Amino acid sequence: MPDHEREIDALRQENARLRRLLKLTDAELTPTRGMQGAWFDQAPGSIDAHAPPEAKVAFYAALFAARRDVYAVRWENERHGTSGWVPAVEGGWRKRTSEAPRYLPLTPEVLAAHLSGKIHIGLYPMLAGNQTCWLAADFDGTAAMLDALAYLKAARAVNAPAALEISRSGVGAHVWIFFTGPVGAAAARKLGTALVREAIAIRGRMDLSCYDRLFPSQDVLPGRGPGNLIAAPLHGRSRQLGATVFLDLATLEPCVDQWEYLSTLDRLTPDQVDKLAARLHEPQLGPRVTRTHPAQSTQTQPRSAPIVHVRLSGGVSIPAAELSPALYAALKHAASTYNPEF
Repeated sequence: MPDHEREIDALRQENARLRRLLKLTDAELTPTRGMQGAWFDQAPGSIDAHAPPEAKVAFYAALFAARRDVYAVRWENERHGTSGWVPAVEGGWRKRTSEAPRYLPLTPEVLAAHLSGKIHIGLYPMLAGNQTCWLAADFDGTAAMLDALAYLKAARAVNAPAALEISRSGVGAHVWIFFTGPVGAAAARKLGTALVREAIAIRGRMDLSCYDRLFPSQDVLPGRGPGNLIAAPLHGRSRQLGATVFLDLATLEPCVDQWEYLSTLDRLTPDQVDKLAARLHEPQLGPRVTRTHPAQSTQTQPRSAPIVHVRLSGGVSIPAAELSPALYAALKHAASTYNPEF
């Protein structure tokens, strides 16, 4: 048999193996623009805590649509007090050889294991064609919840439905915005960065160290890797501790029925995302900042002090208490390149 025929035969066998692992139907194998890599075969439906496990897994797979060909798992070393995330590979990382590792696919069984608490998985949001089915903003640190609420308020002001999840640590927060179909990562991230700018204007004293990043974390996925991952919500063991769950914004306590709450969330269409991304202001940095942008999502607009003191001593220091939130945000962005002190 010629070499090229042997190579084709090997590829067919590999495709058949992956199809069995993923349990794909003929319909799922039919290419559809921008959706090849996601569990997004149909829109999430109505569901509640009493639904059978299979229905919950199907709903979860549709709402948190992510790459099918790879997922991450969390590892912990209690002896050394360390932990982290690695892509799931055949045979595990300890037994891997010098050959390139084979990623394990994200299957319904994996999602069920995550929801039951047997494993904690991470999702890779970047799909084929640099698209995503959701946008998540990550906030860490002591003021994470306050900053997340400001981001939520900014989203609500532009009619972008958002959900607040408390992270595994019980301190950080994730704010999720879901889409009805795949959206260009660049447009989704432009929407997210505009909401961050508005949140800074609302908070005024928002410490940028509390805002970690957006997921997806890039407009375009560089190289051949899967990109950045985010810890998947509703992890079984963490839910027992009130973590990785979504909060009722009226009480900031976990929603009594997580499934019912998620099934009632509105989602943005790709067209709505594109229009919002085009309409909202992105943060301006460095010398491009020429004026303040008062927060548009609040009627509270305090003024700066009549006199603002500036101290020069190897740098520029300005008392934050003398600045209005809008002016604070403008100066923060204008001087971002020079590590300002407030």
